[in-house]
Amino acid sequence: MDISRSGFILGGFAASLAGAAKGASPCCPAPACQARLNLCLQWGSIPTADDFNAKLDYMEQNGYGAVEIPTGKKGEWVLEKGEAFAKAMKGRKLFCATACGPSRFDYADARDNDAEVAKFMPVLEVLGAIKSVGLIICPARSKPEVGLKELREDFVTNTGKRLAEKAAKCGTAIILEPLQRKETPFLRQVSDGAKMAQEIGPGCKVMADFWHMTWEEANDRAAMLAAGPLLAHVHIASRRNRKIPGSDGAADDYRLGFQGLKEIGYRGAVSLEAGWVPKGKDAKGKPIFPDAAERHQILTRMCAFLREQWEEA
Repeated sequence: MDISRSGFILGGFAASLAGAAKGASPCCPAPACQARLNLCLQWGSIPTADDFNAKLDYMEQNGYGAVEIPTGKKGEWVLEKGEAFAKAMKGRKLFCATACGPSRFDYADARDNDAEVAKFMPVLEVLGAIKSVGLIICPARSKPEVGLKELREDFVTNTGKRLAEKAAKCGTAIILEPLQRKETPFLRQVSDGAKMAQEIGPGCKVMADFWHMTWEEANDRAAMLAAGPLLAHVHIASRRNRKIPGSDGAADDYRLGFQGLKEIGYRGAVSLEAGWVPKGKDAKGKPIFPDAAERHQILTRMCAFLREQWEEA
């Protein structure tokens, strides 16, 4: 579809979604709030058929607090399925965490960056209407086409600023994701993301990802404290191989980070972004992954493991 068209979200669409998406929503992280562990799955990790009600029923029945949706490569998932998703969310206790998909704003040609901004404008309208916490944004990838100082200035004052202003008007936010050095030379620590969000202003927040933090942060607790009330989302995975938490043994210790989340009164989502551990290989040497029933059992153990560490933090 042509995602630049706005007919899908104009003419009453946003208003209708606002009435349809009445799931619970997290309060802003603040020390005055009591922290809560809202475990969350990304849409593709939910071990059911690709059906809105089946997936959301699974989430509620298994004690999750939030669900994270994809954007699609060009925002098409949100634009094409947002209305159906909102209807399926009606009356549920779940809240819609972030929407996650590819993004970059490090092109040498300003027209390419402007096109990226334009791509996400209608997406933000839908995310606001369905009461999503926000849209995950990665400003730069492995090889930015411009210098880092130039990139930062343009993102803070222009591309990111425009997106944040739009997000604020829609009642949502852009969420900056620090990556690791193998993926970007630009934004790698939570504190830097929080500083950028502060400079950009309303409509911009930051997230933390335990997988990236393993390689980039000296102290998980300090990273969470550096973000404070600007922390809006958390990704989690095993800390050596980016698989299901608990699969990397003693390395999978999140308690220091959880302590930081408790100290800032975090009540957003802690969302799984990880791969499955293969059971073995087939005759052709290809990995064999767990089936839906096995994935359910794995996720049940993961939730118990993470809740135990949360209590110990």
